[in-house]
Amino acid sequence: MSGQEEGKGYVIIGEAALSLALSGRKISVQSLINELGQMAKAGISTVRQHDISEASSWLKSFTDQDEAIQHVPYLHTLADLNDEMN
Repeated sequence: MSGQEEGKGYVIIGEAALSLALSGRKISVQSLINELGQMAKAGISTVRQHDISEASSWLKSFTDQDEAIQHVPYLHTLADLNDEMN
């Protein structure tokens, strides 16, 4: 992702994270990817499906949770919230 796509991607990933948090599920790179997959199935516009696909592809580039946290600082915050919940 780059530029404007990056901003949209972060918002979409944030939506997925919020959905996971509100339902009490663990937030991880894999759970975010899974949630994005569910969001894509919700009968949404082609543009939104494209944005979700881009965000999901970007997340899939992180094979290691620690690597993702290093490159996406707000994932560190989400990981800390998981620890507080458990």
